[in-house]
Amino acid sequence: MIVQENVSLAPFTTFRVGGDARYFVSASTEEELIQAIKLAQERKIEVFVLGGGSNLIVSDNGFDGLVVKMDVKQYRAEKTDIFTQAAVPFAQIVNLAAEKSLAGLEWAGGIPGTVGGAVRGNAGAFGGETKDIVKTVTSIDIKTAKKVTRKKEECGFGYRESIFKHNNEIITEVVFSLTTGNKEDIISKVRSNIQYRLERHPHDFPSAGSVFKNVPVENISSAKLRYFQESVKTDPFPVVPAAKIIAEAGLSGYRVGGAQVSPKHTNYIINCGNAVAGDILKLIEHIKKVVKEKFDIELQIEQYVVK
Repeated sequence: MIVQENVSLAPFTTFRVGGDARYFVSASTEEELIQAIKLAQERKIEVFVLGGGSNLIVSDNGFDGLVVKMDVKQYRAEKTDIFTQAAVPFAQIVNLAAEKSLAGLEWAGGIPGTVGGAVRGNAGAFGGETKDIVKTVTSIDIKTAKKVTRKKEECGFGYRESIFKHNNEIITEVVFSLTTGNKEDIISKVRSNIQYRLERHPHDFPSAGSVFKNVPVENISSAKLRYFQESVKTDPFPVVPAAKIIAEAGLSGYRVGGAQVSPKHTNYIINCGNAVAGDILKLIEHIKKVVKEKFDIELQIEQYVVK
């Protein structure tokens, strides 16, 4: 295990912003991950695990602890189950499921990031969620360096939520449970969802995916809901897309420094080339403020801020 110092985190994030990690380790085995955790314990510093770098904002001050870049990427299918390590790109699991005629992951076509990130944030789209297919999740407790395996019911899944967002554990392995299906139908649905994202989401500039969670209808007053009644969708329960709310607030194209609300999809913030994390964070706060003032809606950030 090689420990590096003062490593820029910007190249490891899809936003391409952020300061340095005080210490940085690339872990290619579970044993190296445990070594890294014990090193952090010895030096009494915090640990942050970096996956695909999407859905993430690293502050300009970086991280004054140990960043572990997971590089353990083995996965396999057995009957209708897929066994995968957390660092595997989610797209590879979607492709494997299609190849093996396994249904249940079509909604994830085009979703960026890793398996671990998808489970941690209970990623979802087109009415599907990661929790729908999780069988078990194995993690390592940062305090004890011991393994914990949980069944789906023990993972505290909610809307873009899980227990792993709030406890001190690193997801290492996941077992997905799927069903047999028609291969051609599965591939067709995956391709359709990928195409939908390519057409409607910005890809010309760095971004980190959707910034805010969609808003449950129950969280919007009846007086304000009339603005969005035709935009309500099931995801997986009735919500108003955050993109619609931001657009109605007149924020499409709004810019702070090098960060801009994407005119193509207003729940994306894009790095126009010279943004720093501070620009992005200020823009997020401005969006929240304007939406609160205009519609009395509290937008909740979906992305994770490292500072």
